[in-house]
Amino acid sequence: MNLKLRALVGLATVALIASACGSGGATTAPSVAAPSQSSGSGASPSAAGPSASLDTTPVTIKVWDYYGESTPIKPALAGFATEFPWITVDYEALDWDSMNEKFTAGIGAGEVPDMATLDMTWLPTLAANGALEDLTGLSGGQLNGTPIADQYTKGAQDAMHFGDQMVAMLYDFDTYSLYYRKDLFDQKGIAVPRNWDELRAAAKQLAEASKAGGKNDKYLTVIRPNSFHFSQYLYQDGGSLLNDANTEAVFNSEAGVNAVNIQKAILDDGSGKYWSDADGDLTPAIKSGEVGMFQDGPYYMGLLKTGVPEQSGKWAVATAPFSKQPGSYLGGTGLGIPVQAQHKEAAWQLIQYLLRPENEIGVFTYAGAAPATTAALQSPELTKPDPYFGGEQPFGVFLESMATSRPFPYVGTWTQIDEAIGLAMEKVLLSKADVQQTLDEAVNQTNALLKQ
Repeated sequence: MNLKLRALVGLATVALIASACGSGGATTAPSVAAPSQSSGSGASPSAAGPSASLDTTPVTIKVWDYYGESTPIKPALAGFATEFPWITVDYEALDWDSMNEKFTAGIGAGEVPDMATLDMTWLPTLAANGALEDLTGLSGGQLNGTPIADQYTKGAQDAMHFGDQMVAMLYDFDTYSLYYRKDLFDQKGIAVPRNWDELRAAAKQLAEASKAGGKNDKYLTVIRPNSFHFSQYLYQDGGSLLNDANTEAVFNSEAGVNAVNIQKAILDDGSGKYWSDADGDLTPAIKSGEVGMFQDGPYYMGLLKTGVPEQSGKWAVATAPFSKQPGSYLGGTGLGIPVQAQHKEAAWQLIQYLLRPENEIGVFTYAGAAPATTAALQSPELTKPDPYFGGEQPFGVFLESMATSRPFPYVGTWTQIDEAIGLAMEKVLLSKADVQQTLDEAVNQTNALLKQ
């Protein structure tokens, strides 16, 4: 997810659920029956009595959560307390920025929670610096009695691992697909693009000018100058950000140049709309008709429904067009245990509880995000036809995209590298700067950072 949008998505989802419930402030998620063990939920201790192997010594665990008002974590704690009465949860709500600062400072001071929600883009730095507990030993490769490998896609499993260590459990995920105005595509006879050439052609055909002979200013295709979107196009042309050993940057390859050029071409021919991260979410431009096509994550489904309700039935979601192969960055939220945590076993019990399918669905019903486990994504709540998207089932598109997505490289200086890539994208998309030279400069910066 574009990180600053988490709060907006949450507030939008609260409004959606309140409206659906028909009351002023009801935000209770729909009741979902717990799946049987055969459905993949696995065996778990019940309220009738804990497993004899569990340590039931009373303990209090600290939980830090950055979801804010729309958190799916807090509503699940009552059920957890009933089933695990010997574990008391000291819950603290934070926002994304506060969590990033407090968690980082806490590691240095030795004052950490037992469990925290962590943005997956933080994991490269945290894991590379040894801040997170390896969950392999705690889990034994099992989640609620079922192999972890059976409950996540390969891309998700890659994101959860740093080398041979499992440093987090993916709780929600973010991967990109194509959002487009299906009503306009139908009116203009535009085929849903499957490759980059078709994407350019569709963007040209979709764009319009409000005034005869004027500049295109309606139904534009969004181009965003950040590492998330650059890596998506890079992967789609067969490229990589770093080499296999994560010791050297390689995104100034032919694939990297192509990844920039496809975006520049859409901007340069007048069919594109430049939209920086500082511009915030797209809904105002969508509402005004300025935007008709963009690529982003599943959280935009909630933003569209609340920000542009009058366009219900006009939008659709499709697999992102690609050059050589499907590809997207993979992000989201992980549930992690700091290596300095005092009560790791109890924290792992909470993580397992939150990742049961009936609780994972709350990621969608409360936070408007996409749950990460395949069981939750395949639940009736997420696979039923969505009227806003013309009766289609858009979550299936994102699940398909997730299977070919890749997390950012797990290196200790990733935060600085991410900034260098973003600045390079701004420079080359906003000016006539030479693409190869700009990428070469960013690669040199990255290589210097990798040596630190």
